[in-house]
Amino acid sequence: MLVTIENISLVILSSILHSLWNILTQTSKNSQFFSGLKGVWLILMGVVALNWIGFSIWNRELLFWGVLSGVIHGVYILCLSRAYNTQDISYVYPIARSSPVFIPIFAWLLLGEKLTPQTLIAILIIISAIYILHFDGHLIRGFNNLWQAIQHNDLRWAFYTLIMVVSYSLVDKKGMDLFLFQLPNQPFQNGIAFFFMEASIGFTLCNLYLFSKHSKTEILDLWEKEWLKGLVGALATLGSYGLICVVLQFESVSAVVALRQVSVLMVVYWGCWKLREPFGRERLLAGGLIIFGVFLIGR
Repeated sequence: MLVTIENISLVILSSILHSLWNILTQTSKNSQFFSGLKGVWLILMGVVALNWIGFSIWNRELLFWGVLSGVIHGVYILCLSRAYNTQDISYVYPIARSSPVFIPIFAWLLLGEKLTPQTLIAILIIISAIYILHFDGHLIRGFNNLWQAIQHNDLRWAFYTLIMVVSYSLVDKKGMDLFLFQLPNQPFQNGIAFFFMEASIGFTLCNLYLFSKHSKTEILDLWEKEWLKGLVGALATLGSYGLICVVLQFESVSAVVALRQVSVLMVVYWGCWKLREPFGRERLLAGGLIIFGVFLIGR
């Protein structure tokens, strides 16, 4: 469990900001084009921030983890925005944020973090929540629906996003541990520097892909119409991931990711209430189970 009120507050604030930029992305006319626009704002901010912090803090090892995280984030951005283009936010978001099912296992294998029986129970609870998202009143058919969703051309993007969340969470933890070891007296600058390094690389790759696959006119037309919304999304993304990078220097990745999942209920409630998406009770139940499961993991 997170050990300080300050870190708990930072992670809760991060969750609120994470919910905000996801809602802005899903409600855009084109989620992928919007993600590219948000990335332009973040790259511009990154140029200013990295020049302010300086590049002397980056050695070969830190650069490796920063670049690796950036590449993973680029794939994550494309998978998430593709999922939002085709599916409800109250369906995509809970799946994408159910990463605590896998993070403790890989953190145990790769980072030496402890894996307890309580964690295994929590994993079963979260898997049950994902099953509920595909339950249609028939027990066996629910499993079949889940398997078909993983294979479906549109639905599978939510599961690809989940894989990317697990991957970048582990890489970010490793990078921030190295930052804290080498520069222990500036956790805020460390978090901001690492965030902008990964964001600049990730969104550059994202935009290169978008402009190679889609009409330049269509992309720029949406950017012109939604530039302010993109700026708000960029600021929310900066706050969300920047705060997490700071906290990761002091807490275990499992605990941080677990507490951050309070955003699941925020987003599911928004999708079912404000956007009037279907299966509200089932999705709220699934969101609640995910919260309970990640709470057990974070204890």
